[in-house]
Order: sequence, then structure tokens, then C-alpha cells
Amino acid sequence: MNIKSLLIGSAAALAAVSGAQAADAIVAAEPEPMEYVRVCDAFGTGYFYIPGTETCLRISGYVRFQVDFAEHGRSGSTGAWLTNDAAYKTNTRGYLSIDAKSDTELGTLTGHIDLQSDSGADTFLDGAWIQLGGFKAGYFYTEWDKGINGETDALDGGFLNVIGGNTLLNAISYKYEGGAFSATASLETFATNTWSEFSDNLGISGVVTGSFGAVSADLLGSYDFDAENGNIRGLISADVGPGTLQGAAVWSSGANRYWDASEWSVAASYKANLTDKLAITPGFQYWGTIDYDLSGDYVGDRDAWRAGVTLDYTIVTDLTAKVSLQYTDVDGPRFDGKKSGMDDWSGFVRLQRSF
Repeated sequence: MNIKSLLIGSAAALAAVSGAQAADAIVAAEPEPMEYVRVCDAFGTGYFYIPGTETCLRISGYVRFQVDFAEHGRSGSTGAWLTNDAAYKTNTRGYLSIDAKSDTELGTLTGHIDLQSDSGADTFLDGAWIQLGGFKAGYFYTEWDKGINGETDALDGGFLNVIGGNTLLNAISYKYEGGAFSATASLETFATNTWSEFSDNLGISGVVTGSFGAVSADLLGSYDFDAENGNIRGLISADVGPGTLQGAAVWSSGANRYWDASEWSVAASYKANLTDKLAITPGFQYWGTIDYDLSGDYVGDRDAWRAGVTLDYTIVTDLTAKVSLQYTDVDGPRFDGKKSGMDDWSGFVRLQRSF
């Protein structure tokens, strides 16, 4: 056998072996097509489709750092002074909102959850509801939570109620929208996850809202069945010059769980947009006849007022700073001598990153 014949024979043998191995080779399966997250623009910015569904999801919220200061440190639940010396407190808050929306033959179906957690405190539910079209049921802030610009009408740590109070309640409501006009009716319960007789812990509210060019107005009425007292509140807002002028007024037939700060109150603020980044909002509020007896009837002649200013500054997109300074004056002593008056400087500095 010569060298040429040997080489040819070896090549033929190698070809035969290679063919056998190729016949037995394992072929990898084609990968399943990947479903990328799709942007949903049907309900505004920030929504995306949950893969495999037609439901759109949005996750938003903020992180906030705040330092509060006051001429006299006071209790957050009663408003009573804790010290005669100037004091401060700090807090960091994380807030998360989740919205799920989809279109149905009966309108937009919404599920909403708000979660809040403050430093040194547990995370709690700050709102959760189901909404289909104009129908809404769940745990949410009522129309009393709507206030005016600035911080002069902000919640005062229990000492005074304000135009926009903390009214987070379980409720059922229906909202009718007709262009520039809308109306909402709501049945609300003041008991949360507790048993009550059908005649107890109930209230009703109704609000009518109208927009007329640069002017909008709200008229709200509420009635507390247990207290057998109700309230009427009006809000008005108008674009004036470089900002927005707002005013509010409240009248109460007697102390109740919607409003017990005073027989009547008026407030006003003007938010002036000085630049694209800077706004200043001076504000004022007055409370007339702030005491009531055991039956809920307003008595005496004590009153109270507050004036202040708020600065809002946009540092960069989604990062803002807010500084508030307020002066509060409450007459004293109370008609029964059990509570003295107060005058107090207070405010806060806030840094907030929203997303």
C-alpha cells in the first residue's frame, strides 16, 4: 500500500465517523419569543401593560425628608404644648401609589393602593379603592380633604381643623361628569373594620363643581347622622396675573366629625409663580366661635386666626424644596376656663423626590 492509498483510506474513514456523529447530534430547541413590556398611553404617562393582559399598571410615589420647627413644641394629637421652648422634629417618609386600569364596556376599571411609611412608624394603608366609571368604593379621602394652595390651611396637629381636613373614610360614591360641570354624592362610615348598628357611624356628602374659563368653584355639603349636625363649604379658584387666587368659607350647624373647629371659617391664598421654578404663596385663615358644649352647640366668643407664607422651589426635575412659616393666634381662656389660648410661630423645611 503506497502513501497515496493510505491517505485516501484515512480520509474516507474520518468522513464516515463524522457523518455518524452528525446524525446523532442534539439540536437545541428554538427559544420562545420574548414578550417585551409595552407602554400603555391610554391613561396618561407612566403606564405599561402587565404582560399577557390588557391591564395597564403605573407605580408612582415620593421620598420626603422634613424638619418641623415651632416656637413651642406641641403634641400632634391634642395640640397641647409640650414645652415652652423652641423645638424641632424630623421625619423621613416613603410613599408608594399603585394604579391598575383597563377599559371595559361599563367604563374604565381602576384599582388603586396608597402605602405610607414614616421613620419610626409602621407602614399603613393611606387609601385603597375600586372604581368603575363614576362608581367608587373603598377607603379614600373625602371631598373635605380638598384645600387651597399653600400651607396656611394645612392640618394643625389636632389643635385646629382646617379647610381641607383629614377625612380618610370607608365610603361609596358616585360622580357624574358633564363637561365643565360635575356632581358627586357619597355615603361614608366613620367606623373602620368594626361592627356598628345600621343607624350608627354614618354620614353623607355631596359636592357640585363647575369650571368657567379661568374660574372654578366647589360647593360641598355634609351631614353627620350621629351628631345630627352638618356643614356647608365653598371653594373658589381663579387665575389672576402670574398666579392663582383661591378662597374658601365654611359654616357649621354644630360640632361633628366632618368639622368641629368653629362655627364658621374663611381662608384665602395667592400662589404667585415668580419664575418657572419658584413660587410664593401667602395665606390667611380665620375661625369664628371655636368652642362648643357637650351637645355640640357652639358657645362663647373665642376666635383664632393664622397667617403665613410658603415657598416652593424646583431644584431639578422631580426634586423640589418647600419652606413654610406660619403664625397662629388663638384666644384664651376657653369659656369654661379649661383651655388657655396660644400664639405660636411654626413651620417646616421639606425636600421631596417624586417619581
